[in-house]
Amino acid sequence: MNGFSISEAGHVAVLLPPQNITGASSASPINPAFSMKNYKHATVLIAFGAEATQDATTLFVYLCTSAAGAGATAIPFNYYYQAAGGAGNDLLTGINNAPATGLVLSSTVAPANGLIVIEIDANELEAAGVGGALAGSDGAASYIGIGLGAPAAADFAAVVVILSGSRFANTASPTVTT
Repeated sequence: MNGFSISEAGHVAVLLPPQNITGASSASPINPAFSMKNYKHATVLIAFGAEATQDATTLFVYLCTSAAGAGATAIPFNYYYQAAGGAGNDLLTGINNAPATGLVLSSTVAPANGLIVIEIDANELEAAGVGGALAGSDGAASYIGIGLGAPAAADFAAVVVILSGSRFANTASPTVTT
């Protein structure tokens, strides 16, 4: 086999199946959060579907103490996005940086049928400036939560995480969401 087999050398977790996110708050992580304890890298895919009204809330990445999102502390993150949603548009922008105060969603970064890709390295979670009290040696063993909300109109989204750089690669890798 050539390339990277996600099923065997990585791990995939659906954090938010495709659904209407109307009225959800980004002030806390969606449940479940995921752990990077046995992985070196996480790629979080946020796929937007139809939007009745432009989703103009804020997207957050949280460092948490549990899969349920306890002790959530917003952290800065790196992301890419499709400049415009729609069929046949699979080009991402260059790297962008969002502060701990989050990424304000707009028709530019989160269009209907668009995509945001968040990239997280485990060593970034151990940096002194990330996560306050959770930084240092606890960072990589903590949970990562995604805060995603929507206005009162019907907006749809899905969130999937792909973990790579496994310490114990196996076809039946253990859960990362408990």
